[in-house]
Amino acid sequence: MLPALSVAAQEAAPESTKELDTVTVTGSRIKRAQVEGPAPVQVISADQIKKEGFTTVYDMLSTLNEAIGTVEADVQWGSHTPNASPLNLRNMGPGRSLLLVNGRRVADYPLPYGGQSNFSNYSNIPAAAVERVEVLTGGASAIYGSDAVAGVVNIILKKNYEGDEFRIRGGSSTEGGRDTWDLSWAGGKMGQNWSITYAAQYTERDPLFGRDRPGMDDSDDAPYSSWNPEQRKVGFRPFSGLALIDANTGMRLAPPTGTCEKFGGEFYLADRLTYNRNSDTITNTGQLCGLTSDFGNWLIRGGSKDLSGYLYGTWDFENGMQAWANVSVFSSEAEWGTSPPGVQFPAGLDAPAFYDVGTGMSLIGVRNFTAQEVGGDANLRNHNQERSWDISAGLRGTVGRFDWDASLGRSYYSVRESISTVDWDLVNAYFLGPQVGVVDGLPAYNLNRDRYWNPITPDQYRQFGTHSINQSASWVNQAAFTISGDLFEGWAGPIGFAAVAEVAQQGYKLNPDPRGNLDYDVQNIDRGGGERTRYSTGVEFSIPLVNTLTATLAARYDRYGDYKSYSDSSTSIGTQSETTWNAGLQWRPLSNLLVRGTYATSFRAPDMHYLLAEHSSAQVRTLDPFRCIDSGAYQTNNCTSENVNVTYPFNINREGASDLKSELGKSWTAGFVWDIFDNLSLTADYWAIKLEDEIRDIDENIVLRDEAGCRTGLTTTPGQSWSNPGGADYCASIIDRVTRDADGFITDVRRGPINIAQREVEGIDVSARYRLSTERWGDFQFGVNYTNLQSMKEQTYRTDPNPERRDRDVRSKIRGSVSWAQGNWNATVYGDRIGAVPSVRYHWDPNDLSNSGGCIPFADGGVPSDKAGCVDTDPNSPTFGQATRKFYGRVGPAITWNFNVGYRITPRAKINVYVTNVFNSAGWNHKDPYKLDYEFYNSRLFSPVGREVAMEYVFNFE
Repeated sequence: MLPALSVAAQEAAPESTKELDTVTVTGSRIKRAQVEGPAPVQVISADQIKKEGFTTVYDMLSTLNEAIGTVEADVQWGSHTPNASPLNLRNMGPGRSLLLVNGRRVADYPLPYGGQSNFSNYSNIPAAAVERVEVLTGGASAIYGSDAVAGVVNIILKKNYEGDEFRIRGGSSTEGGRDTWDLSWAGGKMGQNWSITYAAQYTERDPLFGRDRPGMDDSDDAPYSSWNPEQRKVGFRPFSGLALIDANTGMRLAPPTGTCEKFGGEFYLADRLTYNRNSDTITNTGQLCGLTSDFGNWLIRGGSKDLSGYLYGTWDFENGMQAWANVSVFSSEAEWGTSPPGVQFPAGLDAPAFYDVGTGMSLIGVRNFTAQEVGGDANLRNHNQERSWDISAGLRGTVGRFDWDASLGRSYYSVRESISTVDWDLVNAYFLGPQVGVVDGLPAYNLNRDRYWNPITPDQYRQFGTHSINQSASWVNQAAFTISGDLFEGWAGPIGFAAVAEVAQQGYKLNPDPRGNLDYDVQNIDRGGGERTRYSTGVEFSIPLVNTLTATLAARYDRYGDYKSYSDSSTSIGTQSETTWNAGLQWRPLSNLLVRGTYATSFRAPDMHYLLAEHSSAQVRTLDPFRCIDSGAYQTNNCTSENVNVTYPFNINREGASDLKSELGKSWTAGFVWDIFDNLSLTADYWAIKLEDEIRDIDENIVLRDEAGCRTGLTTTPGQSWSNPGGADYCASIIDRVTRDADGFITDVRRGPINIAQREVEGIDVSARYRLSTERWGDFQFGVNYTNLQSMKEQTYRTDPNPERRDRDVRSKIRGSVSWAQGNWNATVYGDRIGAVPSVRYHWDPNDLSNSGGCIPFADGGVPSDKAGCVDTDPNSPTFGQATRKFYGRVGPAITWNFNVGYRITPRAKINVYVTNVFNSAGWNHKDPYKLDYEFYNSRLFSPVGREVAMEYVFNFE
């Protein structure tokens, strides 16, 4: 593992450092000879990515210490971006770091992260074309503009490459169910006044299903410590594969004899038992066809087939000017999804049940469809078709002491989602027949029992099975001009200078299926679209103050305006403009010691989906605090669905806000680089980032909490009053966000983005490297990087408490590698450690209402409320008056080791063997003791794949 060096520095011997040509390193547009600057930059070469066992750029980036924040899992239920790969630097959120390719912006991922905001996708970078990756963490808006709050990731692709290299790699998980293939070709040619570099790569990863991991495919795979009293007494209630339920009594109507066995082993005949802990009684609510494996057909890792290509060329004119052009393309066919298609009858109607003429009963029907019925696993899954391309061209040259570069480019990204679902009207018609009237306010049908209780054929499924098609696109057109060089000779050396001028037009468009959630069920409906124009200009100076001390200064102005909404021409958004600056110092008191520090301001303009999102919807279940307080249940800490009707599904609707302000950030770094002796160096840096006016959705939980507070002045914690953060105007806006029916039940909640108060993070980074060359044992290279999150704080409103939140996520990461080479052999051992995180039942400060707490369960699995001090306050409970203790357990750490060994067969041919996750550390053997819901472990730390083994053949052409 190498610390922050330019690629030229990595390849140079230590004694030749002073003779390096000037290079441009991320974080500055001024070329410099020094391998280190005022801001820490980590550089990872393409060779290092391969040695450490990573197939894709994102696989490597996600292990970086700087990527310490949590991101949405790729197959998480309800995910809005299932095939995307975001990066969360410094735990500031995926949208607050900037992705550059060859120093230029690329189009955002078209779909909004969490349905809220735009972000960059790191999975469409062709690894075969990568020369190196440079990562700058901290504010860099004075150089690069908006979004560079937490840092910049600059992917440098190959240029001026000679030769050809072919690679083929195949592998599989030792646990099964996950085969991978990777095929790549990279090469280039150079002539007297021209060069061309090209690369192509095909990567295929099979999907991983719940049935491929027996420890994760069923509800009873949850750790026993998480089981509630009913689950410990009678087992888990079977997931309904096929059932009919009496809507008045809740009893199941037994399937005809032999029904469940007809579905190819997917269903089994099950009794649905319930248990009343207070009375210690078991009730059989009837039989049904339960799913044999509750999550067997769920995907726990999506699959994809990715094809990417890259072409870069230059032409040198006789006058010293050079023309260049770049084309990158990416195509992906992805497979994803969680719960397969199913239906609850009456499908799509507001009626809670239907009246069945044949039995004279009010019934609810539940039917899940099997792979056998729909024509194979692929028809149970959802699919993404993604395309992106990036075209740019320019001229560069020299005028006097100054180098200049002018460029034009367009980047485009499109996503077509195909979501497997069923048409409500058609599925009702197939199983229920035509509606024959209304009885007791319910639609009346004559249920076709022969169809209902028997498997259907794929041809029959196609009569009502369908796909919801959502399409989206994003793009950016941009032009830039940069100039850099030495202005004049100063009193202690040349004054370096750089300037930039940019103009860009950015846009996006979401086109969801207009029939979604009207004619068939879709988890998420995201709408919005528009465009805007950005104008930017900036300058940068490098000023030697004395021989050992250099200052850097930079300033930039960015203006966002000319907004256009594609759906509402009356939408008016004002111009947003920000001026940012930074300053840095480099002090070299000794020839082998650099002391450095920076201060920077940064900003993030409200991204387009925050501003231009149209009415979007999803369904949720959550606590209704107002009904809890109004019922009096809160006084005994009994705000649960078992004690008062406070949880039920309702619609969440979201829209953008046109009055948002830019997020404003400040960041600091201070540290040193010490070359202790030849081949041994140590780097340490302190960093801190503060963000004010952070844009975040005010979610349904906060809306409902504050609606209850506005109406009652209370919270759901007995004896704790509610504090109004914004007065009467705030309460009026909050109450207006909640709609209730005549009985007081919520019908919908309107959420959306607001500027919250502030967020702060700070920590330390330490890295070390050592090179050792021996005649007998070969050459060794050691490297280690360590990051510790020292503090993390966040306030939604200025009146809120500002507690330390460091313990609520990953606090530390360490990664390192040891490489060895001798003769025709080479080997690398790589390891990383992600620090522990709180269990889902971790007890938080009860005064912080944004988090729930937890208590140790009683012997039978009952759990008292943490709000009552872990004392059982239910007088009907068998443990009334008894107490347990608060739970402060954590999960992890997660430790992963990769190993590879290579042998050069001939001067041009080589084989490599890779073993990733050598010790098979995975989710199924690191479950959260109190995580009852699927996947039963913290997916931020652990993977469900386990150990993977791969072999690679490499051939170099002349």
